Amino acid sequence: MDREDNATSNTFMLNAKFLLILFVVIANCIEPLIQQSAAFHSLYLGIYTFHIPMFVMVTGYFSKNFRLDVPGIKSLQMIFYHYLIFQSLYSLLDSLAFHAPGVRYSFFIPYSLLWFLFSHFCWRLLLLLFTKMQHPLVVSVILGVLVGYAPFTGTLLSFSRTLVFFPFFLAGYYFHLDMIPKQFVRMNKWLSVIGLLGVLFFLNSTPLDPKWLYSSFTYKELGAFHWYTGAYRLGVYALEIIASFYFLSFVPRKQSILTEWGKYTVYVFLLHAFITKTAISMGLFSYIHTFTQLTLVLLFAVAITWLLLQDWVRRFSRPLIEPDLSFWERWISRKHSI
Repeated sequence: MDREDNATSNTFMLNAKFLLILFVVIANCIEPLIQQSAAFHSLYLGIYTFHIPMFVMVTGYFSKNFRLDVPGIKSLQMIFYHYLIFQSLYSLLDSLAFHAPGVRYSFFIPYSLLWFLFSHFCWRLLLLLFTKMQHPLVVSVILGVLVGYAPFTGTLLSFSRTLVFFPFFLAGYYFHLDMIPKQFVRMNKWLSVIGLLGVLFFLNSTPLDPKWLYSSFTYKELGAFHWYTGAYRLGVYALEIIASFYFLSFVPRKQSILTEWGKYTVYVFLLHAFITKTAISMGLFSYIHTFTQLTLVLLFAVAITWLLLQDWVRRFSRPLIEPDLSFWERWISRKHSI
């Protein structure tokens, strides 16, 4: 792939990255309301069919240059730092203010969306093994199915999600834009809309437990522990792939402000839950009932995303999110020199 094609692919994936973080925030904002709004319930399930798989895929795409060299070790250090700091901050705030139900305070059970950091660390290390295999995608799918039969909780060390979503990380690693058929690129957007509506119809006509889309639970925890249950996960994989293709058809290929915002989604990812969980703990969502109020929740999600991408927010939070970790190298150098 030449430099121009690579730049086009990067632009496409950065645009997708921004749209996906927007859907992450929307899903987290509407989650407290899905029991009282059928529309939000459908939207929530629809988002979950593609936003995690595609975010994992984009992350895999931007891990193409990962090696266990100095830059690679630095990237692992940053992921570990983010997990250590934000696992501590969110756990502390939850115990003092948020009081989210079912939370277990442990560094071995990632808090809420921080599972992604723990899994990202593992995915990069798994790359070193899987890229040397024949048919790595097939092997990763088999592991994603088999992990559901594990005799322990899937949330421990984000074990279940790490393996279930790893095929999408690998797909991103091997992805380039030419892999999308030109017929699909030219496909009328209305056909994609119809396809997405078909996915929503399927979700609403099938008693699918959202936990299947979370992928953080074993089959036993899902109450479906049978020898053939793995076939259900293959079905969920198929649903996620179909929905993801429809999503990709809406991602613009040209460079724009979305491309620039796509470079800084880590700020939205790490910070937005401070706002959403504060709003939930204050009981603000209990006042949401009318169509107008539900619409304002969607606008609230868009506003949070836009706000956390602003230059002044990034400047203020950069010491926390993008600190200079060179002291690790100096510390290691001193250890070796002793």
